[in-house]
Amino acid sequence: MVGVVLPKRFWYAKVMISLFLIGFLFFLAYSYWRAVLIGGDYENTIFQKYYLIAVVGIVFWSAVLCLRNEMQLTIVLMTKSIVFAFYLMEGLVFMLFPLSTLQALTAKNTGVYFDTRSKQEVIKTLQDQGVDAVTSVHPWALFKAHDFSEPKQMTLLPLGGIANKTVVHCNESGKYAVYKSDRFGFNNPGFVWEQKVVDWLLIGDSFAHGACVPEGSDIASQIRLKTGDNVINLGSGGNGPLTELATLTEYAEGQKPKRVLWFYYEGNDLARNLKKEKKVLLLRQYLGHGFSQRLRERQPEIDAWLLDYIAQNEGGFKLEDFGKILRLFHLRQRLGLTRIAIDVEPLFVEIMNHARDRVRKWGGELYFVYVPEFSRYSGVVEDHDDYRKRKVVIDTVKALGISVVDLHQDFFSSHADPVSFFPFRVNGHYTAEGYQHLANTIVSQIKTLSPQ
Repeated sequence: MVGVVLPKRFWYAKVMISLFLIGFLFFLAYSYWRAVLIGGDYENTIFQKYYLIAVVGIVFWSAVLCLRNEMQLTIVLMTKSIVFAFYLMEGLVFMLFPLSTLQALTAKNTGVYFDTRSKQEVIKTLQDQGVDAVTSVHPWALFKAHDFSEPKQMTLLPLGGIANKTVVHCNESGKYAVYKSDRFGFNNPGFVWEQKVVDWLLIGDSFAHGACVPEGSDIASQIRLKTGDNVINLGSGGNGPLTELATLTEYAEGQKPKRVLWFYYEGNDLARNLKKEKKVLLLRQYLGHGFSQRLRERQPEIDAWLLDYIAQNEGGFKLEDFGKILRLFHLRQRLGLTRIAIDVEPLFVEIMNHARDRVRKWGGELYFVYVPEFSRYSGVVEDHDDYRKRKVVIDTVKALGISVVDLHQDFFSSHADPVSFFPFRVNGHYTAEGYQHLANTIVSQIKTLSPQ
């Protein structure tokens, strides 16, 4: 009896089913490796949903193998079409509609000027004019580019920036934020380090740094303008609690500021930043007493290190970009599906305890500033206490004896249109006007908390 020859289209379907099945098996193995072997218990909890997706995929495609040939082919063709459509949308979002493009389109529709040049183009223009310009560099980028998990790699981890340069940062409101860095690479005028008394010192991420607004519009500058006090800004984009403790140790202890404002951003400080930071062995060293890299004494070495990093990572499509596209990151981000649940883990409490004790040791006072994200106001939030575990975070900090300035409660909640303080009403940082209002709120609230 002559065997029946299976048409090529059915063989194709069986091969594709096998590839899908292998893909989900690999995804399950990768999720386990990424969560348990690399990330630990906390990431294992986060990756539970990926285990479920992988198992469902394995069961589904195993079941498809048992179906009739015609049905197999139909399912494969439908799946291919859906996958192609998703990646087409991902590619369009990545190439044509990044957040800055959405802001630029909104600006064009409202008749507002928006500089559409890339950061590299702006830097090149300034350099052609004889300006010693560089791009902004932040510790979080260094975590991804270098291995700080092994002792042999723990030679230097910069926490500031390149000193005394014209720094081109970011653009969300129409013009690039450009500022002159201080002697340690932070966003400050040079004189702040020369004065004997430091009244205020800011620790935090890009919101403390003054992301995407003109020089002098950041919160530190606004406090300086309002009070006439000496204010130092140690904020840097992407910092989380452990990096902030390290920065406090390296740069604040020598200045002994009267007030330290610890900016906590609800969008990623616990959801993303801390879980990455705690893998960096060098950063965990700052949890012990007496550890320091002596960074204030190593600025020439830091400058050379960061300039070399910039030279090796200028522009171009990076492997990280490919990984994000593979995970449909940009599409999921637009749909609000990249948000990670917040866990107020014991390490956060330990960090805040250390920060409080170190500030009080020199006679200063630590204030915790709660910074809300765009999504809190762009959609419908039924319970502002529960959203991003705001009440849990604030109560945890208060229980440590640390005073709290809650920018949601103290400012945004009483404003009729909070979204107006974000550039073009799009997800991002605050506008210059927003920073000004928040600086006023912080000064007012701290006077209430500490009348003396």
